Order: sequence, then C-alpha cells, then structure tokens
Amino acid sequence: MTKYIIGIDIGGSKIIAALVKSGKIFYKLKIPTPKSRKEFCDELRIIIERLIKETSEPGNIKKIGCGIAGVVDMKNGVISNAPNLKFLNNFNIKKWLRKEFRSDVRVDNDARCFLRAEYMFGAGRGYKNLVGITFGTGVGGGIIVNGKLIYGANDSAGELGHMMMDEGKDLETLTVKQARRLKFSKTAIEKFKKNLNIGLANIINILDPEVTIIGGGAAKNAKNFLSKAKTEAAKFIVSPKSRKNVKILIGKLGDNAGAIGAAALFYEQ
Repeated sequence: MTKYIIGIDIGGSKIIAALVKSGKIFYKLKIPTPKSRKEFCDELRIIIERLIKETSEPGNIKKIGCGIAGVVDMKNGVISNAPNLKFLNNFNIKKWLRKEFRSDVRVDNDARCFLRAEYMFGAGRGYKNLVGITFGTGVGGGIIVNGKLIYGANDSAGELGHMMMDEGKDLETLTVKQARRLKFSKTAIEKFKKNLNIGLANIINILDPEVTIIGGGAAKNAKNFLSKAKTEAAKFIVSPKSRKNVKILIGKLGDNAGAIGAAALFYEQ
C-alpha cells in the first residue's frame, strides 16, 4: 500500500502542491497564488482533489502538510500574520482542510518547511546547526539548533526577513522589495548584495550555524555572487573561527523543498 502525504507550499506568488513519499515528489501541481480568500479556497480545493485522483488508492491519503508564508499558530492552525497574503490573516487553514478532506492536517511557516526539507533530504544533510533563508516575494527564515527546529514561544522564531537593518527598514524591504521596485537594475542588485551580506553576518554572529542554506526564487541567481558573499559577509563577523568557517550553500531541492518540508511535518515526533 502506497502511503502518500500531500505537501503544500503556499507562497506569495505561487502554490505548489505535491504527492510526497519518503521525501520524494511523485506528482505535483503549481498555480499562481490567488488574490482573495474565496478564490484561494476554491483553487486549493481543486488542486488537492486533482492530487488525490492521481493515486491508485485515493482513500488512503489521510495526511496533509501545509507551509504558509507568514506567522502560523501551529497548534490551532490559524494564520495570524501573512504580510504578503493579507487576505489569509486570521484564517484557520487547519480547520478548513480537515473539514474539506477529513484528513490529519499539520501546518507551519513555509521557510521552516524549506529548511526541514533541506536538512532531511538536501543540502543540510549531515549538519546539526543550520540556518535557512528564502528569497521570494518576501524573505523568510528557519533555524535548526542541535538537530531541532526552533519555533520559539509563539511559533514565530526565524523571521529573518524582518530583522531591522537601516533607517527603520527590515531586510525584506531593503533586498527583495527594493530590488523589485527598482526593476532589478544594476544599482538595485548591488544594494541587494550589500544588504544580504550584512544580514548574513548578523545571522552568523547571533546563531553561529555550521551552514546557511539559501532558497527561494532568488536562489537560482545566487550562485553568481555566492563566493563573494562569503568574503563580504566575513568582514562583519566577530568570531575569528566563525569568520574562517563561513559556509553558505544553495538548497538542492529547488522549488520542491517547501512541499517536501510540509509533508515532512509528519516525520517529526
């Protein structure tokens, strides 16, 4: 009997939903993220139903993992603050999915799902202290210490994109949003690199990870300046040992990481 888990990655610009087994995707669907709650629910229902129909034993799919771009109350399943998906604020997605599909449902922040997947199946395998940072519509983050994902007292740990940087603006505003507003001009890209390097140095100074893994849409272009980023970030790192051992990697799982990490919520105890 094939035991698939449905993993869903809900981002600011796209949704990826997949049939996942043992960390591998067997079938997936991708759609643009709708712009209203009603349209969101309608489209999500359709793609989940399509996934279920792809299996030979649809009645055996009883687990749905969901990663969302925003702060999520993991126990109750309420999306408490989604800056790039404001129409989902205060929506209990866990309750809705349970009612629609009569399945066990687990939810988490999308960037933590990315890091969970890379830690278990991708670039983070073999490490115990990691930071994941994603660049897409916004900037997200996740933290693993001694092999355990850190959630914090209120399920909001890892919001690296909202660390304050300059003139009262956060990393997300000064990188992704500024670059987009300036249409990714040469000047905008240079500012992106500078702010990313400072942000990476802040993360390393505070958390001292073995490795930082970069994912999201911008990761596709990150290889072009990754080696320089290590050198530039090192200028702001306090610990000589940390400075010497800066390790920044590109995620290996690409767009699939979020959906795999959402399904992997069921692999955690």
